Amino acid sequence: MDPSAHPAAVVAQVIGWLTLAALVAESVRNIPSPRGRWWLLVGVALFAWRWPLLWVPHQFNPDESQLIAGAITLTHDPLFWRSVDGGTAGPLDFYPLLPAAWADGTASFAVARVIELLAVFGTLFFAGEAVAVLIDRRVAQLSVLPAAIFHALTTAPDFTHYSTEVVPVLLLAAAGYAATREMTAWPRARLWIIAVLLGGVPWAKPQAAPLAAALWIVIAWREKSTARNASLLPLIVGPLLPALGCIGAVTLAGQSEHLFVPYLLRNLNYVRDAPLPWGERAVLQGRNALLDGYLGLWFASTLVFFGLALLVWRRAAVTPRRILGVAATLLAVGVWVVITPSRPSMHHLLLVTLPLIWFAGAALNLSLGATRAALPALAFLVCCALPQVVWRVRVGDVFVGIHAAQVSPPHRQLAALVRKLVGPDEALAMWGWRCSLYVEAGRRQATREAHTEAQIYENPYQRYFLRRYLEDFQRSDPPLFVDAVGPGNFAFENRDRAHEAFPPLRAWVQTHYALIGEVDGTRLYLRNDRVAAARLALPSPRDP
Repeated sequence: MDPSAHPAAVVAQVIGWLTLAALVAESVRNIPSPRGRWWLLVGVALFAWRWPLLWVPHQFNPDESQLIAGAITLTHDPLFWRSVDGGTAGPLDFYPLLPAAWADGTASFAVARVIELLAVFGTLFFAGEAVAVLIDRRVAQLSVLPAAIFHALTTAPDFTHYSTEVVPVLLLAAAGYAATREMTAWPRARLWIIAVLLGGVPWAKPQAAPLAAALWIVIAWREKSTARNASLLPLIVGPLLPALGCIGAVTLAGQSEHLFVPYLLRNLNYVRDAPLPWGERAVLQGRNALLDGYLGLWFASTLVFFGLALLVWRRAAVTPRRILGVAATLLAVGVWVVITPSRPSMHHLLLVTLPLIWFAGAALNLSLGATRAALPALAFLVCCALPQVVWRVRVGDVFVGIHAAQVSPPHRQLAALVRKLVGPDEALAMWGWRCSLYVEAGRRQATREAHTEAQIYENPYQRYFLRRYLEDFQRSDPPLFVDAVGPGNFAFENRDRAHEAFPPLRAWVQTHYALIGEVDGTRLYLRNDRVAAARLALPSPRDP
């Protein structure tokens, strides 16, 4: 059943429209809304609009399944890089998903999306409260409203699942809020918190490290300019603590190679070997921002209002101009990091949402000046909020087909077979890119990576990844091996890239496993000692 057609979804949408209307009405008042009431309305609006999407029983993005699969595996062995390698995502992206790992089957998707939505709310809260401390609460509420509307109205799969950008953006928002609070008082403990939060960002998503570095420079420059040189000690030592924790843990466990090669060297190669020039990547991300409209409209309208703010630049005081300059710099860094990867993805754009809120607040502060008149506030909402609302009214849910899609009967049959062939405490080995099978079957990974992109595609470290895959496979000795390279599978449909292309893996599978069938383009190989006892009615095996 389409979750968006359920009566509860209709009620949720009505609640969503009413709360958004209340937020807009309160935003144009000269007196800011009470803090608690404002954030309650924001939270209700987010959950009301997202309600139908929480219960869609299939993945929105392959990364969603990869992250949940890693969390499932961590429940059996909690040491990252020994049990899980997240590729371009670090351990801090995976551990928050442990509650999703405790769910069963497709229920894990709903839990993960609730966690994502809580993180989004946390980001909006910290970003808005930072503006409230630095400027004032009315400007904060106005600058947060377009961001809340974007997160509420968007139905793009890349913006509505737990992606690898969720945690680093939350860490950056929390650090920014703590930094603004630190301006009003000087407790050294707060500086340690700021530094540790910023130092944790690269261990969630290395791509977000330049944003953390830029924010660190701003904070360090402010501390230096106020002659508080003693505060530089926590700012220097604090960011190293997450690194020491991660590196120390894997080194003590004898796993340092599996941190250094895949997380450091491979990610550097991921940025350096870009198949597209900068201009094309920028155009591609621009198109991604306009795919469902909301982020593109918010971003473009904020830039338009920034142009209006520049008209009063010369008459503005020095402090608002400095704030705007810092915010514009952080936004520029955010734009840069989303077009840096060799394969820009739509969900990378989430990295610009936080600096965009700060930038909007700084531009609005400059426009309002000392008068805090209602007219500039209304102009801001017309520019930054109204286009998104009009778009939603006119276009509706352009991704309803994706969200309403039901997986095919063979897809469900495959997940059911895996659950039957692999016990709850056993592992599943996979070749290809079908991470959703781990989630739907509720089974952990037999190898560190949930997919085999690094093993299949040519890259400087392919031999390392192939060797490690086979070592993990042999050590885990899983009862079932699935080759998800074939027609209808994500990324890899050509059987020339199947496991047989790697002779040592082919030899191991041929010796220890037997092909028992093919379902939904995926071949299943059961360990020899299980074949006789299986006695399952399976599709006839096909020759590879």
